[in-house]
Order: sequence, then C-alpha cells, then structure tokens
Amino acid sequence: KQLCKNNLGGGQKSCQNNLGRDSNIELLRLVCMLFILLHHFIVHGSEFVTAPSVWLTIMNSFLVIAVDCFVLISGYFGIKAKWKGFIHLYVLCAFYSVFLTLFSFYETGQFSIKEFLFSFLVFSNSKWWFIQCYVYLFILSPILNIVIDSISKNRKVFIALLLIGSILTFYFGYLWKGSINQDGYNVMNFIFLYFIGRFVALYIGFIKIRFSIALYLMNVAVISLIGISILLMNINVKWVSLLCFPYNSPFVISAAIAFFLLFRSLTFKNCYVNWMASSALSIYLIHEHNYISCKLYNYINSLSNMADSNYILFINLLFLALIIMVACILIDKLRMIVTNPIERLILKINWDGYTNKLVKKLLNLI
Repeated sequence: KQLCKNNLGGGQKSCQNNLGRDSNIELLRLVCMLFILLHHFIVHGSEFVTAPSVWLTIMNSFLVIAVDCFVLISGYFGIKAKWKGFIHLYVLCAFYSVFLTLFSFYETGQFSIKEFLFSFLVFSNSKWWFIQCYVYLFILSPILNIVIDSISKNRKVFIALLLIGSILTFYFGYLWKGSINQDGYNVMNFIFLYFIGRFVALYIGFIKIRFSIALYLMNVAVISLIGISILLMNINVKWVSLLCFPYNSPFVISAAIAFFLLFRSLTFKNCYVNWMASSALSIYLIHEHNYISCKLYNYINSLSNMADSNYILFINLLFLALIIMVACILIDKLRMIVTNPIERLILKINWDGYTNKLVKKLLNLI
C-alpha cells in the first residue's frame, strides 16, 4: 500500500487496482514479452530463416517458449468468457490497428478505404495470428471448461485426455506435420496447452525452483543440440525451424511448462510490476503491426550487419527490446485514457440480456 501511495501520476489508481494480482505471474508476462521481442528480432530481423547460425539457434532455444507460456497462464487461471473481456480485447486491438493504419496513410500520403475498413476486423483480418487463435480459444472456453469440470474429480481421465492430446500434438503434428497441429500456430495447440494449464492448477503442487530451472535448461539443451546437429550435418536449414522451434514441439512445450512452474513457485506482490504487466499485450500489438514491423526488422537487419561480435549484437538487441517495452507500456497508458470511456459506453448495452433472448428464440424454434 505504501508503494502505491508513493506512486506518481495516473498510474496510482491502476497500481492500487492491480495490487491483488499475483505479481510472479505478472512478471512472467513481462519476461515472456521480452522473449517474444528478442525471438522476433532473431527470426524476422536477421538471416536466421535462410542461414541460421549456431549462436542464433542457441539463443532462440531459450526464447521460443514465450507464446506457449502465455497460453499456459490462460489455462492455469481459466478463461471466463464474458462480454466484458471480449469487448475489452476488441477495443484494445482495434485501437492499435486503426491508429497505426491511419498513421501509415499519413506517412505515405495515400488513403485506402478498403484497408481502413479492414483495420477494424482485428479478429479475422490482421497479422496478429496470436490474437486470432486466442479469440478462437476464448469462444471455445465455455465448452472446454465444461469438459474440464466434468473430469476434474477423476485425475486418471484427465491424464488420459492429456495423453490423447500429446499423441495428436507430438506424433501426428510435430513429428509427421499433420494438418491437425502442424506447427503450433493454431487453436488446436492452444486447446492442448489450455488443458495442461488447468491440469497444473488442479493437480500439480509447488515444485522446487532448482528442479524447474534444471528441467527448463535440459529442454533448451535438447532444442539447441537438435539445431546444431542439423547445421553441422549440412542438412537443409529449414529443418532447424521445423524441428527446433515449432510451438507444438514436445521440448518447447516442456520447457514452457518448466518456465511457468519456475515463476509459479515465486510468491510476491508488487504494484509496479502489475501496473506494467497490464499493458504487456500492447507490446505485441504495436511491434507486430505491419507498419511498425517492416521498419523495425529492417533496422534490426542493418544492426546485425554492423555489429562487431555476437555478444555486442545481443546487448544491443536486449537494450532495444527493453526500450520498446517501456515505450509501448507508456503509449498504452495513454491509450487507456481514450478507450476506457468507450469501453464503459459499450458495456452499458445489456449484451447478456440480448444473448439470452437470442438463445431463447433459438430454443423455441427447435
């Protein structure tokens, strides 16, 4: 409370509101977003796809777990599919989509009515693949929660469900690149991770930090060794991405679980961490928008060419990622001033009432 009293400016109210959240998980969100930035710098802002080096492969092995961690967090706490959450997510995404699209029109001096209208369709027409898959998961979550509630008292059935998911994900998906879950960039992988997160919440107690770190490093080592072996044997370099870094890799998912368990074992509350983490998603939305990402990754590519050593390059990338995170968080706090009143206005509509009426009409027709 004293920390909140000493906080400055408009962040004080937000800090007080967020003080009740688990800061260890909020810190995990920030760390994962830092990992996502560095991961994107490597795979999009360098020649990693066409000519991956050993050091880039090793670095990326530490970072690739971030997206899976975010979905595990959703599964751990469970998604409560309500109109308030859906509207909040849409307003947040639509703001950055429309604003950055308009900014690109201003820079180029050309206006496209089609692009402007499409910028509002953030859940179906954007580069933000994570948002699209998360919306699918959000819509399906009531059904998934019913399944989980029905088997939550029988751990054997839950384990059997995870085994079936593992076969579909790891054997048919990761190993044989089947259409059900080819690379983890899809809702099927999100559903599997959601179930794992719920299983951890229901059945897994707190694990020693040393064990979590060891499990994380072991899986990172396996991922790195697979990539280095491919490079040393002069196998087609595309297999580095196909075998090392898909989000449905058993080693990536295992490393993500270990990393999540590591932060879960921490227990502390810090209103400043929570205040910053409440804007974590804005970091992804801003830097992965088409207008920003094109300029950002071109800059990263030029930075890679100018670096005297890999060590200096990594320090520069880390420093740049931290600057981007701080800038995006501050921008998002300003965004809230604009969008929060809009959200409150939209939420005055009785969405639940209209939904219930629609369901009743459908039942009468049936």
